[in-house]
Amino acid sequence: MPAIQSITDELLIAAIDSAVDRVVLIAPGVWPPLAHSIATAWQRLGPGHVTVILDVDPEICRLGYGSLEGLQILQSAATAAQDTLGEEPGVRICVIIVDDQTFVFSPTPRLLEAPPGTAPTLEMTPPRANGIVLSKPPAMLESDLGINSSGNSPRTLGVEAMKPEKLESVVRDLKTNPPKSFDLARAVNVYNAKIQFVEFKVEGCRLSQHKARVPKHLLQVIKGNDALSKKIENSIQLLDSEDVLVTDPKLSQDTIFKQRDAIAEKYLRSVTGIGNMIERAKKTEFSNEVKTLKLEVGKFSERVKEFLSDRFLGTAELLADELLQEVLANIPPKWQRKLGKWPDPQQVRWKIVDELLTAFGNPSTKVERMKVEAVFKDVTYDMLIEPDFTNMINVLFPDLPVMEEYRAAKE
Repeated sequence: MPAIQSITDELLIAAIDSAVDRVVLIAPGVWPPLAHSIATAWQRLGPGHVTVILDVDPEICRLGYGSLEGLQILQSAATAAQDTLGEEPGVRICVIIVDDQTFVFSPTPRLLEAPPGTAPTLEMTPPRANGIVLSKPPAMLESDLGINSSGNSPRTLGVEAMKPEKLESVVRDLKTNPPKSFDLARAVNVYNAKIQFVEFKVEGCRLSQHKARVPKHLLQVIKGNDALSKKIENSIQLLDSEDVLVTDPKLSQDTIFKQRDAIAEKYLRSVTGIGNMIERAKKTEFSNEVKTLKLEVGKFSERVKEFLSDRFLGTAELLADELLQEVLANIPPKWQRKLGKWPDPQQVRWKIVDELLTAFGNPSTKVERMKVEAVFKDVTYDMLIEPDFTNMINVLFPDLPVMEEYRAAKE
């Protein structure tokens, strides 16, 4: 028998079923087939010839290192033999000693992958190596277990006996939060895409595009004057393209979008008709830069909130001066009820300003719309095996294998 090999349940069960002197199990947990074999050996060999040391914890079952049923089988066998199970919290290695043969291997968390020897159907491949087989246990290990030939070494592993109430606690925990059920007889292909879709956008920061509609009753006044109609349109540009909030090289609309564009250029690749993509390996780095951009947008929004009220008031007053004489000559009927037919020009001017500020909106509300979003979406397996898509991806990411496949337990 080769020293390094695949240690499967079938191999272990065959060895345990032929045991004539002793069986020792050290593991995080145990599954029913192996537990039944050990229980039978316990009955056959008698008390003192079987040692079982486990990590008695509900999380072991949820991770798939073993099952509650396997634990209960061994607890029943120990009780029948007037023996106990030993506890070793945190153990994450499997050691099985059968007479003078020792198996040492890594346990399989079946939540994540199928155990050795469960490859499916037509694609039968040799089970992967996961441990070593020794002719007899190392003397130090025998000493730790208190099973050396001299019989005078105190046991240092699994010293604490599992109490019935501990098992009851595990049962209650697993009833409240049970492990997933996996079909371990079938492994399935699992893919891990190396790329992701990402929707990356900055919203509410294009101040130079913000417009407000002129109130309807003022618009009627404007349309009655050809000169004003040419000068003032249906909607008003709230900030001109040269405003400091738009062009300031330290912090403005321009700096925000330059930073956004630099991040997109550095990390994202555009797939025609589909969207932007990013290498999954660069996702964290990208997200960190997006966080920095969000901080900048936060600072910008505070600056905008501080300045926008003054900007809106200045724009409203300039327009009021342009409109005043025409409005005085054509007082809107709804205003006459409050201001009278021949109102004070200053009152009319402030009324125009008030109406325009209402139309412009609340600066705080506009600031609330400023945000940065980066939403990630996974690429489907069907897309990753579609030739046209993979050809485009290979052009955009020439040095990156877009997917890796492996086998895992099927849920």
